[in-house]
Amino acid sequence: MALRVGLAEAVVADEPSLRDLLDDTELARADRKRDPAPFVSAHALARRTLARVLHVDPADLAFERRCPTCGSERHGKPSIVARPDWSFSLSYTDTLAVIAVAQGPSVGIDVEHVEEADFDSFDRLTLAEEEGAAFAQVHGRDLLAARAQVWARKEAILKATGHGLVVDPTEVVVTGPESPAALVDWRAEESRPEAVSLADADLRTPDHRCAVAVLAEDALEVHRID
Repeated sequence: MALRVGLAEAVVADEPSLRDLLDDTELARADRKRDPAPFVSAHALARRTLARVLHVDPADLAFERRCPTCGSERHGKPSIVARPDWSFSLSYTDTLAVIAVAQGPSVGIDVEHVEEADFDSFDRLTLAEEEGAAFAQVHGRDLLAARAQVWARKEAILKATGHGLVVDPTEVVVTGPESPAALVDWRAEESRPEAVSLADADLRTPDHRCAVAVLAEDALEVHRID
């Protein structure tokens, strides 16, 4: 049976009313940003979406963090206080925010703007040596879209595990852009997850690519909740 993962997206907006949804800690973090709008939009999206799914008031939600590498509670994958049965993951660019929500195993989501994959050192910083061959016959904007999709796959896995960029993306090998999303190999020193299911996610904005991962063997069924 497929594991259902809810997905919502929101265009980043500089709307003062969104700040009313955030708690003091979130507002303090937002105000340390050069441009607070993406952070505020993303965290407002998270509160609205989780409130809808869990049937609670957005203001009643509380979050905590724990890093699986060092155990710190100051950073790491966020979770919902008193709701260990639910997992969520948040990602955003300068113009778009996305959230994935799942009941049960840890979930990760990542979104990448296609243009952000346009840099010369992409292969060196993102790909394992053997992954580069899948991009050899792709050019122009199609190449950027392919890069962004594979990049999102890797980041989604690392968000599901909670490691984030503590693990080098080149040590997480995934299928090429023309193949169904899957984890191929894990070469990091950190413990390999026992199971990973990975899927690409369609968005309403054609200039972004997105992927969702869960730490489970079940196939993913991504459905919209916005």
